[in-house]
Parts: sequence; structure tokens; C-alpha cells
Amino acid sequence: MNDMRLERLKTIIEAYGAHAAHWPEAEREAAMALAATHPQAQAWLDEARGLDEMMDAVRAHDHAGADADQPVFEAAIERFAQEFARPDNVVAFPVPPVRRPSVPWSILGGVGIAAAACLAGAIFGVNLSLMSLSDMRVTSVLEQVAMIDGGN
Repeated sequence: MNDMRLERLKTIIEAYGAHAAHWPEAEREAAMALAATHPQAQAWLDEARGLDEMMDAVRAHDHAGADADQPVFEAAIERFAQEFARPDNVVAFPVPPVRRPSVPWSILGGVGIAAAACLAGAIFGVNLSLMSLSDMRVTSVLEQVAMIDGGN
């Protein structure tokens, strides 16, 4: 892949660092050839090397600290288990009994809502039936008027 562009090389260096072994295998040769010939690429590689070295130092320090702290951590967990997790270390707080109503309010609320819905349906239904009766009367009167006018 000899058509490596400078922007792509910069993206690779920013994403994978200065070590060519970490670069994508398909683009590695072309990227190394471009990096060897371009001064701007050398500046990017120098900057990335500094960042890589700093990250490697932090990783090495973190691992060394974690290994050194492991016995202290295990001792703290063991002490916690011995001191705080004992059954006699539990504090019981007196809680007064809660008096519950004999009929749960949720049932009464549901019955009330159902009754209100039935009442609303009945009122609405009666109004609709009254309107349909008046519509039928009006239709009947209009038919009679039409028959009378048609007879003249």
C-alpha cells in the first residue's frame, strides 16, 4: 500500500502510538515508509513516543502498587469480616406494629372509580337515547310533511 496519505499516518499514530508493531498490519509497511521520509511524521512520532513512555511508566507504577497493596487489602477485608459481619453485631431497632385497615383502600378506590364510570355511562347513554328519540321524532315529522306536500 504505497498510497498512504499524511492524514492517515497521523490518525494511525494518534490511535495506536509510536510503536509500529501496534499499527494495523495492512497499512504498516506504507506507514513506516512514509514516516521515514516525512519530517512532520517524525515530529508526530516523537510526540507519540513521549506519550507512550509516560503511559508505560504509569502502567508499571499502577501494577507495582496494586501488587504491593494486595496483602493490605486482603487484611482489611478479613478484619471487616471478623469485626462487623458477626451475628451478634446486628442492632435491632424496635418497630411498632403497623395497624392495617380491614379493607384495603386500593379496593375501595377501585370500586369507587368503577361506580363513577357506570354512573357516567348511564347518564351519557340516557342523553344519547333521548337525542336519538328526538331525532326519530324530527325525522317522522319531516316525512309526514313531505307526504303532505307531495300529495298537493
